Amino acid sequence: MKKILVVDDELSIRRSLYNTFKNSYQVETASSGVEAIKKVENDHFDLVLLDQKMPDLDGLQVLKELKQIDGRVIIIMITAYGSVESSVKAMKRGAYDYILKPYELDEITMVVEKALNYQKLNEEVISLKAALSARFQFANIIAQSQKMQDIFQRIQDTAETNVNILILGESGTGKELIAKAIHYNSLRRNKPLVIVNCAALPEELLESEIFGHEKGAFTGADRRRIGKAEEAHEGTLFLDEIGDLSLKTQPKLLRFLQDGKIERLGSNQSMQLDVRLIAATNQDIASALEKGTFRKDLYYRINTLTIEIPPLRERKEDIPLLADHFLSIYSKAHKKKAASISPEVIEQFINYSWPGNVRELEKVMERAVVLTKGTMVHTEQLPEEIKEVKHDRKKQDFMGKTLSESVGLIEKGMIKAALDKTSGNREKAAKMLGISLRSLQYKIKKYSPD
Repeated sequence: MKKILVVDDELSIRRSLYNTFKNSYQVETASSGVEAIKKVENDHFDLVLLDQKMPDLDGLQVLKELKQIDGRVIIIMITAYGSVESSVKAMKRGAYDYILKPYELDEITMVVEKALNYQKLNEEVISLKAALSARFQFANIIAQSQKMQDIFQRIQDTAETNVNILILGESGTGKELIAKAIHYNSLRRNKPLVIVNCAALPEELLESEIFGHEKGAFTGADRRRIGKAEEAHEGTLFLDEIGDLSLKTQPKLLRFLQDGKIERLGSNQSMQLDVRLIAATNQDIASALEKGTFRKDLYYRINTLTIEIPPLRERKEDIPLLADHFLSIYSKAHKKKAASISPEVIEQFINYSWPGNVRELEKVMERAVVLTKGTMVHTEQLPEEIKEVKHDRKKQDFMGKTLSESVGLIEKGMIKAALDKTSGNREKAAKMLGISLRSLQYKIKKYSPD
């Protein structure tokens, strides 16, 4: 229950307001500014109804003190001496609203309800932003491979800059997840992250989607529309699948990146924006440049920093971690008892090529969890294309082993195969495995017999 403090030197007013709110909120009263300050110092109040004229301290002074003690508290000033000047002063010092005596109880009830609803919404927004920020910290992105760790380090080195970033990678590798991680680790984290999928809209609508339009700009434009670039002011604009951007729209985006100005369709008025651009594509951008389907000058603008996300088949050491992560998520979501993955499943996962990358693995794990009747996911719950994967190396005996031990056997086999293929050249083997030489040397030592 929300907590309200009524501060007034008149007993009749304190009693009246106490009786008005006592059934809906926890209510306390104070007869002076000094008493109010002491109460707020010792307890948290969601809202204070504060009389402006009191014998000991002026209400504006009390307002200032209360805000310094607890910046979250909502303060509504009540006075019989209302004036524009005192209203402005109260608002400048942090008052939510200003009510003049004599007032109707229905009026003050409505103002209090509105203020507390505003506070609730504000707290929810702050909570959601904190949750988003925490969710997209690099530490929460499931990856242990050296390739991904190198990407995280590179992003952390540049996250607090304003450089434009181009993310390359196959479909399903997590380009949007990386874009969100960049935004929520940047100085713009408390500003909007606006996402546009350039492949999801027809050419004639995409320019309007990004830059907006005025009423009457084209057939069907019956009102003004704010574009995504304008929505992203002071934040980040993420253009996903930018390789699908038409040659008609590319010059306008280029001009925007050059001078930070846009014009809505149908307008000759430009506006200055402060936007950081992150772009992503699963297309072969070099081929698009050669064919002339993507402008070179635009390419040079968007790729101040290029991040290339490796496909899942090139970072197989991440597969067991990701599979276990999705197991946990979907076991809770579908209220299933599945708590582990059989070593045979992990082995099939390691040998599968994952054309759909992490997105495909996620869907496979959700399907497996839904079909699982016991506490462990077995190969019977896998799609046929994964169950039928053949592999050349001798079948390992995984029965009776933990997931960690099974993954160790798989790692050991992959390291041996890489060393055999490179005639024992550790540097080449490390590159083939997508890990650093130091990591390879550590693993060789780890798996070598005593």
